[in-house]
Amino acid sequence: MPSKPFKTQTPADQWNRDRIRIHTLKTKVEKAVPGYSDDNYRDLISDVSKARCDSSKELTPAERYTLIQRLQELAGEEVSKPKKTWTKKSYPHRPKNMDKPGESRSDQLGKIEALLTIGKLSWAYADAIAKQMRLADKVQWVKTEDLFRIITALTKKAQKEGWDLSGAK
Repeated sequence: MPSKPFKTQTPADQWNRDRIRIHTLKTKVEKAVPGYSDDNYRDLISDVSKARCDSSKELTPAERYTLIQRLQELAGEEVSKPKKTWTKKSYPHRPKNMDKPGESRSDQLGKIEALLTIGKLSWAYADAIAKQMRLADKVQWVKTEDLFRIITALTKKAQKEGWDLSGAK
């Protein structure tokens, strides 16, 4: 039996869901904050829409989301955070020295040098790793975006042989 495709939400469905959430939160705010009136609610909508409208029906989806967050704050609820999408940089257990902003070639070569020093190995060992991985004949000739491979190989060797990496980042 073929499975049904996932139904995407139409703008009307999204509006109905948001409308219910907005009115529920409005009721909670009225109970939680004494003196909170419909005028305060209209002012909040006007603030969110930058004085473009005073009705939640006229808000854009992004403005409705902001209104829901503001009402959650007023009602004393925990504000929901948007879900993070998976990106290459946020992949769990990814080596910390990869794709850092400002991670320059000299920083990566310094990391390689530090690992070689801790392991009491020469640059010839790193050159051999680069050659074995078919990156280049010498580490100095390896592209900047491929240096992490050598760092990873040295880090794995360090873990396997029990080197003291307490100062490593």
